[in-house]
Amino acid sequence: MILYYDYENLPFNTSQFPTIVQTTLQHHFNTLMVLVYFDHRLLFNQSTLDYFYSYARTENLTFVPSYYVESLSDKFNVSGFSWVNLDMEKIAPNVQRFVYAETQAQGSPLVSITSPYGQPVEFGTSLDILETYSGTPWFWFLQLGYWHAGHICSIAPWTLRSQQEYDSEKNYCTKYTEGLMVFDYYNLLKSHLN
Repeated sequence: MILYYDYENLPFNTSQFPTIVQTTLQHHFNTLMVLVYFDHRLLFNQSTLDYFYSYARTENLTFVPSYYVESLSDKFNVSGFSWVNLDMEKIAPNVQRFVYAETQAQGSPLVSITSPYGQPVEFGTSLDILETYSGTPWFWFLQLGYWHAGHICSIAPWTLRSQQEYDSEKNYCTKYTEGLMVFDYYNLLKSHLN
């Protein structure tokens, strides 16, 4: 169960990170994926990322830095992390393959890919997080269009109209795919950061 925190939607101070971790755990997520690289730059320095990683580990939560890669000129260091995520929807599949291989070569044991529904990943990945963000009935229609094994399905609370819809999509993802990523519990986290 992954909570994806989009820092661009809701920036936070380093001192607020423990609150984000506790909120993540209170809502039964075991992984916190945070956007840390966007618009060709790191959003946090390396010592802050190391703090996020080590603090989350002390709370039995997996911290995963996520890198939004837009070109081959985007450079970052992922060594020291047990899992990193790449979001490369803006670059061509052959370039994605190169960035993926380059990232793996830095020594991270797990490199996942976040990919939009319908954009094929043209290389083997350890873990593909498929963005199937939709409310009823589209979410269910999209589930018919891909092989679930080896993929994590994802949902976005802002596309849903009720707790029942959220629970239904969440339960489906956890039962029929490799897991669940909830994209940016924006309002939930916002209410707990004050």
